[in-house]
This record gives sequence, structure tokens and C-alpha cells, in this order.
Amino acid sequence: MLYIFDKDGTLIASMGKRPANTPAEQRPLPGVVIKLAELRTVGHRLALASNQGGVAWGFLTLEKTAALMQDCADKVGGLDAVRFSPYDPKAAARRPNSPYAREDQSRKPRPGMLLEIMAELGASPAETMMVGDQESDREAAEAAGVQFAWAEAFFAPQQVLPG
Repeated sequence: MLYIFDKDGTLIASMGKRPANTPAEQRPLPGVVIKLAELRTVGHRLALASNQGGVAWGFLTLEKTAALMQDCADKVGGLDAVRFSPYDPKAAARRPNSPYAREDQSRKPRPGMLLEIMAELGASPAETMMVGDQESDREAAEAAGVQFAWAEAFFAPQQVLPG
């Protein structure tokens, strides 16, 4: 099985109303590292697909964003594939000259990143699940024809029933 995860709010804690923008700010959410280690141990492949509109808004560079994505992958124990979309059409009003202030097939809710990862890792939609915390994550999963799980439920501690 291939599990594709969103980053901010799914694997990495947010900084209030904004995403973590430095490696020092990036902290895995509770249960993430253990759950991903369990999945790796039984042979599942893990990937990251994240909208990173901060590039379109001018808050981050492509290089800094790529470094943050790699830092996330390292902090959660390693991933088989990492993708991010630097695009955000909402940034066009403030930054009309930014090449990233536009819509793109890679930006969730479009399925571009998910389809790229599945192609790279040789996974079919039937053997792929997207895990995220936003409606755009769910919509991207639907558009790619893959299963979806909400991060909160996916990473929730398993209840052990008595007897």
C-alpha cells in the first residue's frame, strides 16, 4: 500500500494559524513518527504531497520550501517520495508578476501531485490512500481515484478493548 500524506496539520504541527516556516518550527504531531514507523515496518511505502503557496505569496523561496519538505521527511523517519506545489491563484491579486500566483494541476484539490507520486512508485489508485486534514486533500484523493483518511482519525491512538 502507498500512503500519501499532506504536511502541515497532518504530519507537522501548525504555528497557530500559519504553517511552520523554518526547520526549528517543524515538529511532528503526536503519534506521527510511531505510526509511520509501523507502516514502514510492514512494507508500506510513504510519500508527501503538500501545497506550499507561501512561494506564490513570496514568503518562501523554492529552495527554502524544498529544504522544509526534506526536513519534514527526515523528522518523520524518511519518505519514498516528496512533492510540493508552489502555486496559489489567490496570490495573483497581490503578486501579479509571480509565476507561481496561478492555478496548476499540481495544487490540491487537483490530483497532479498524487498522480506523479503513484507513477513514480508504481502504485495503482486501488492500492493508494491519501491522508490529510483539509477538504482540498479529500478532493484531491477523490480526483485521483484513491482512498482518503482524515489525519485526526488515522493517527488517533488505537483503543484496546478489554477481554
